[in-house]
Formats: sequence, C-alpha cells, structure tokens
Amino acid sequence: AFMDDEVIECLYDGKRGYTMKIYMEVNDRCGEIADVLNNEAKKRDVHGDDGGNGEDKECFWTPCRVGKALWTVATMSAVNDEDGLNAIFEEGKKKKSRSIQNSRKKAKK
Repeated sequence: AFMDDEVIECLYDGKRGYTMKIYMEVNDRCGEIADVLNNEAKKRDVHGDDGGNGEDKECFWTPCRVGKALWTVATMSAVNDEDGLNAIFEEGKKKKSRSIQNSRKKAKK
C-alpha cells in the first residue's frame, strides 16, 4: 500500500506517526474506500462492459490507488493547483453524467 503524511492526516484520527499500527489502520481504511468505489463502479458499469449486469469486473481501486489518489489531491491542493483540481473533478462529473445517461438508455430498452 501507499502511505504518506497526507494520507495519514486524511484517514487517521490520532497524531500522525509512522508505526505499524498506524500503517495497518490507514491501509484498512484505504481498503474500505476501495471496496466502496469498486462496488459503485460495478453498479454503474464504469470499468468495462460486462453486459450491464455488474458481475465479473476487474477491480480498479486498490488500497494503494486510493492512497495515491488522496496524496495527489492533497498535494495539488497544497500548491494551489486549482486548474488541475478543477480538471480532475470536472472530468469525474462528466464520466458520472455519461454513466447515468447510459444507465437510463439501458433501462429504456
């Protein structure tokens, strides 16, 4: 998994530290977040075409990818990269909108 100061500060309630206990807790939280994201992606048929039934998809999100995503957004925010952050979140909105439109089309069939 991926662990950095920004990830610890996002997901650990106590004082930032570099112990195995903190690493395991942060990694567990990243795993929980990855599970939620993968389940949502399966519902929305986001990471591939499985015929629309939400089964047998490869999981995109891992604890490591969640940690890297948190770190990336925190780092961009720290350096005031508003253009980069806006691009990330605008692209996410577009993908969500396309996914919703595709789901509606499938439901009408």
